[in-house]
Amino acid sequence: MSTRAASKCRTLAALVAVLLGSQAGLESQGAVTQPALKAAFLYNFAKFAQWPGDPVPSSPITLCVLDDASVEDALGQLVNGGLVNGRAVTILRGTHNRSLRGCHVLYFGDTDPGRAIAILDELKNAAVLTVADGDQFPRNGGMVGLFIEDGRMRFAINADAAQRVGVRLSSRLLSLAKLVKDTHANP
Repeated sequence: MSTRAASKCRTLAALVAVLLGSQAGLESQGAVTQPALKAAFLYNFAKFAQWPGDPVPSSPITLCVLDDASVEDALGQLVNGGLVNGRAVTILRGTHNRSLRGCHVLYFGDTDPGRAIAILDELKNAAVLTVADGDQFPRNGGMVGLFIEDGRMRFAINADAAQRVGVRLSSRLLSLAKLVKDTHANP
């Protein structure tokens, strides 16, 4: 097996272990906090997504967090010089003052629902993988929703929403997700 193939297998094994918690509940994951678990999900989502028009393959993957300092801090500790598919990872802090179109992955923390809808509308045609808590988020225009089921953190994906803006999600990632559709028609 090539080094690259072995690396991908290890990455997939790590993703499955993190995302499924090895069938363990959140409370039995020891010192892993919910913010750290969410950060791991965000980091791994970036590993299993491709964005259109990334003009410079060596440019960094940008992860953004809105309104959740604990997830932002956990993500900073997790990333700490890490790479995603050979690319450096940056975290935009204080993204409320910057253009969110520059994000590859955008996590909405405790964002007011009205503000979240306005941001989703602003990002309507942008290739930004949007993530928030709750399996209703991807039904309402977002792409990925994190939720707790049977004591484990899981995720729902609206693959159609990602496809509309050209974000390609790995079939491996999709096979681990609860797939959902929009609850309303998008033109």
